[in-house]
Amino acid sequence: MKQLIFMLCLSLGILSCQKDDNVSPTNDSISSVNEFLRNQNGLRITELIEEGTNKTSQFNPYLFVFNENGTVTATQSSGTINGTYLVFRDDNRTELRMTFPNNTILFKLSDDWYFVSQNANTIRFEDNGDIVQFQKQ
Repeated sequence: MKQLIFMLCLSLGILSCQKDDNVSPTNDSISSVNEFLRNQNGLRITELIEEGTNKTSQFNPYLFVFNENGTVTATQSSGTINGTYLVFRDDNRTELRMTFPNNTILFKLSDDWYFVSQNANTIRFEDNGDIVQFQKQ
C-alpha cells in the first residue's frame, strides 16, 4: 500500500511539472544587453517592423550611440536627435525602454522593447509583433 501511495505521489509530482515556454534565453541579462548597446562605434537599425510594415529604410541612416549615463544619440547627415534609454527587468524579462522627442521620426521607437536575442553583431527586441534589430558598426 505504501508503495502505491509513493508511486501515486511521484506520478502527480512529475505531471505537475510543466515546461515553461516563456523561459528567457540564457544571455537575457541586463549587463549583456547594456554591454552590447554601449558599443563605442554605434549601432544601426537593420530591421524595423511596425504593425507588419517594414520601416527599416526610414531608420537605417541613423547611427545610435547608447551612453552609460542613460542617454542615446541618433545621428545622420541632417543632424542629431537625443533621447534616453533604460535596460531593466520586468515580469522576468529584460526590456529596453527608449524615449525620443514626440516631434521626431524616432518617437516611433519610444516604447518598452522586450529582449529576444543577440549574437556577436546584432541584438533583437520585440513588442506586440513589432521588431527592432540593431547591428554593431
